[in-house]
Amino acid sequence: MKASMPDRTVILMVVNGTWAKPASILDVFLESFRVGEGTEHLLNHLLVVAEDSRAFEYCKSKHPHCFELENSTKKLTEMTPGTQGSLMFSPTRLMLLNRVIEFGYNVVFTNADVMWLRNPLSKLEPNSDLSIRCELYPIDAKTFGIKGDGGFFHLKANARTIEFIRICNMNRVLYPDSEHQSLCKISEKEEYVGLIGVDVSYFGEESFCRLCLPCGLNQILTVQANCRDNIDSKIHDMKLVLDDWRNFLQLSSNNVSSNRSSVSWRAPVRCVV
Repeated sequence: MKASMPDRTVILMVVNGTWAKPASILDVFLESFRVGEGTEHLLNHLLVVAEDSRAFEYCKSKHPHCFELENSTKKLTEMTPGTQGSLMFSPTRLMLLNRVIEFGYNVVFTNADVMWLRNPLSKLEPNSDLSIRCELYPIDAKTFGIKGDGGFFHLKANARTIEFIRICNMNRVLYPDSEHQSLCKISEKEEYVGLIGVDVSYFGEESFCRLCLPCGLNQILTVQANCRDNIDSKIHDMKLVLDDWRNFLQLSSNNVSSNRSSVSWRAPVRCVV
């Protein structure tokens, strides 16, 4: 695979024709790599997977590594823009993950509304089969709950993860509604991870951020615009993030520490959780 890294890791992102067209989320997503710190070279390892021919043709005009999924279902390609990330375990995406993992490639999966401002690969847990960005909230002193859409995760290629994908696909057939569950919820199910020995770790929210719960600019790695379902509002907020990031970098390059500390996100003002 031309896009793979020396350690056989590839970054995957999936779009349909609604998310990949002029002035679309795909454009802002790719731009985040170009303006991020130490992220532009990662575009060489990004494979954009198109779920329809319109997305594929537009991708080829913007990025060197594009792949069109065959036999994408009408349900998948015509889903509404705000739900694109929720069908993580649709048949075609499971088939894609299974194919890549079986070929021995590790997968870093990212939603198109996740902006890469610094290189997040340095935070991968080397001993984890699945590392995922979720929202963790305390239930009591010893336990915590998990929510979120799992829009950013790393899946290591080995026998355990192949079995994990196989079980997810079997569960999808037996319980069709399960494909609407997020990877975050699935990752906490004992029948998925415990019995087959999948080691799961969670990325910290101090570096893997959401617009409506932003983190400090000095620690941020990625930020996801997952608090807006309307696609135009999502694009607007993503552009604001990149503008604020450019401002932060400019102040940093000028060593204006006092002003730099006052830079904050403007996008959350318009978010609706």
